[in-house]
Amino acid sequence: MIETRAFIVSAWDESSRDQAASADGRRAPRTFLTGRLEDGRSFAAALPAAPSAIFVDAEQGERAAAELARAFGQAMFPEAWTDFSGNAIARIELPQGALGRAERIIRAADIRIAALDRPRAQDLLSRLGIRGPVTLRGESRPGRRVDLVFNEPRLEACNSSRELGPRWMALDIETDRENRVVAVSLAGHGGQGEVLFWGPSLDSPTIRSFYDEGELLTALARRIVERDPDVVTGWNVIDFDFRVLVARFAALGRPFDIGRSEVPASFVELSGRRSMFDLPGRVALDGMRLVRASGRRFEDLSLEAVAREVLGEGKSVATRGTAKIEELERLRREEPESFCEYCLRDSELVLGILGATGLDSLTAKRAELTGVSLDLAWTSIPSFERVYAAELRLRRVLPPGKAERRVSGAAGGTVLDPATGIFSNVIVFDFRSLYPSIMRTFNIDPLAYERAHAPGSERSAAIGSRSEGPGQIAAPNGARFERSPGIMPTLIERYARERERAIAAKDETAAYVYKILMNSFYGVLGAEGCRYSRTELAGAITSFGKKYLTRARDFFEARGHRVLYGDTDSVFVLSGMGDEADGADLMRLGAAAADELNDVLAREISEEYGLDSYLKIRCEKTYRRFFIPRLRAVTRAGASGSVQVSATRGRAKGYAGLLLSEGGEERVEVKGMEAARSDFTALARRFQVDLLALVFAGASEDKLREFCKDVSLSLRRGELDDRLVYRRSLRRPAEEYATLTPPVRAARMLGWGSRRGRVSYVMTMAGAEPTALRSGAALDYEHYVERQLLPIALSVADALSSSMGVVYDAGSWFADRPQMEFAFR
Repeated sequence: MIETRAFIVSAWDESSRDQAASADGRRAPRTFLTGRLEDGRSFAAALPAAPSAIFVDAEQGERAAAELARAFGQAMFPEAWTDFSGNAIARIELPQGALGRAERIIRAADIRIAALDRPRAQDLLSRLGIRGPVTLRGESRPGRRVDLVFNEPRLEACNSSRELGPRWMALDIETDRENRVVAVSLAGHGGQGEVLFWGPSLDSPTIRSFYDEGELLTALARRIVERDPDVVTGWNVIDFDFRVLVARFAALGRPFDIGRSEVPASFVELSGRRSMFDLPGRVALDGMRLVRASGRRFEDLSLEAVAREVLGEGKSVATRGTAKIEELERLRREEPESFCEYCLRDSELVLGILGATGLDSLTAKRAELTGVSLDLAWTSIPSFERVYAAELRLRRVLPPGKAERRVSGAAGGTVLDPATGIFSNVIVFDFRSLYPSIMRTFNIDPLAYERAHAPGSERSAAIGSRSEGPGQIAAPNGARFERSPGIMPTLIERYARERERAIAAKDETAAYVYKILMNSFYGVLGAEGCRYSRTELAGAITSFGKKYLTRARDFFEARGHRVLYGDTDSVFVLSGMGDEADGADLMRLGAAAADELNDVLAREISEEYGLDSYLKIRCEKTYRRFFIPRLRAVTRAGASGSVQVSATRGRAKGYAGLLLSEGGEERVEVKGMEAARSDFTALARRFQVDLLALVFAGASEDKLREFCKDVSLSLRRGELDDRLVYRRSLRRPAEEYATLTPPVRAARMLGWGSRRGRVSYVMTMAGAEPTALRSGAALDYEHYVERQLLPIALSVADALSSSMGVVYDAGSWFADRPQMEFAFR
């Protein structure tokens, strides 16, 4: 008998073929688990599958149970449940493997079936309260593809620790021009890094050479099984490496058998042109997808760029396109050891990125908290549906089926019209976790909404009415909710409490996961793919958000403060204090105002709704100087060189400021403008920050003109060529675009047809050219002045003109600029 803690990596049910064999009574259906013990050994376990059940109308429950009891020769009892709308139903649990027969019996008895419960492997774990870490007790024996095998062990949920978690291995392949696999590297769990190489024998303990591709692939499958990782990762490993490997194994007639069972690995195609790789007993996780899903933004998602930014080091061959292919071919011929080192480094870089960003542990923690499998850990909808369905079952409520209804999507937050210009000593107030706080305060919840609007409900007001029924809460958009505590507010309260505990324990991983889980709840309620989503639910949240954002504006204005801007959960307020006030003075003023506003909101919510308020606004930060540009229509340079500005309202979601830190330091912060956008060049981003730093420091127009001329002259001398690359994403295949925009032109020059993604290019005198396939044409420096530098300068000059009462002429700030007409938006 062994008692140990373990982490469950993968869970799946018997295949349909195996179930058919067990249906004759020789063996009940089973669920299989694999994972990692706390001592580092891998394990597999077989358990009886979760029982199935049949739901019928409540008044038919006793008769249905009697019919089934007679057929199966055992007592059966109906359990009292309700459906999502509140109708009474009965649930009858069935013997193992009996669902199909039970369905036929009930239909033959002319009893209406409300639903069938076909539980999956994850449902069994959910019933046991298991979401990753477990205490495992049972007899074991040595396994073929794992260290130990358990038959029907006892499982109990336990707390995670550093010893519990999956073991990661990275994989990278190199191919030739015929797309044949010529090298594969493996790094991470299972031993030192190694390379399997199609080529001559090399004097290296980490390189094994093979005389043909088939032998290399056979050895690869064997080595993955021997190294026995829980997670196989890589950069773009699902859409490239595994796709190539599947094709090459099939072409050569070799079994692609790399899992912990003898079921071959395979692709699962998902909606939205995405796919998952099913690796029985293990999990395939794409490192690039994890980085993208984590919310961290990178200008370029190539392995080289991300590794440089995260690790400060990159690939041994950093070129791209044709030059890269030619260099790798040369290395393979002339320096095969260097070629293999390049392949191995790619695998090592992926593991380094995941470790440095914490995405390896974050992925396991998200899966643990939501109960989904590791490959779904970073998804919002499956994670939410899993958590919500578990709470429904505790309440004996049947989860709804997928509805064929249109959902308009999560509405955007409220934006208060921005003032324009340059301002001094601005305080930013922020509602902490506004949308989760609204959901918790006003009981915004799918079940509470459904029950309040259920047809025939005695407590329900007429659907579409803005009045409350008895015991209901009405949102400003007309959606109504029952007052009895809903599931989502309960979850948010639980997560908020656990997050505070994690913060107190300095567990940054758990604190971050709880935060992003709570923040994801609003988005799923407006997502068409979620079974619990409704336009009215997302609208209820944003309508309350608008109500209290505008209430905050009114509060500050009633006390003599000008509100410069507001967006979703933040309000930017002119403090009225002079530059003699330091950062601490501004923060004290802001903190006192925030406390007063919180008291006001708590009182008003109690009086209007009879509810406790969880809305909390805080003084988040202060700016010594604050800049909001105009939203430009057309800017012209006249014959005299003067600039006429045709301007409309202020630019929402785009501002900058000289941020004051608690220690008194000052730095330029840019939000939503060129310096914060990846589709602008590095030239424009650096130029904007430096120009604003001068403006915030009170530089004269002569100083601004001198700076701009220096930048433009350096540009024309070729000193800034490394800052001129555009990186734009094509969301559709390049061949589908009707207009030949610069990024489309560059993509087509690279031969992209059905391919989409991010393309890097520069503007030359011959037009847009991809960085990986330059023609030799000279760079179009005038383009960069007119389209990258001048618009930024014009915005700054316009703000200075309106704030200082003096015309600032940005058209004269650049050296040797020809006079012409420009249009900017």
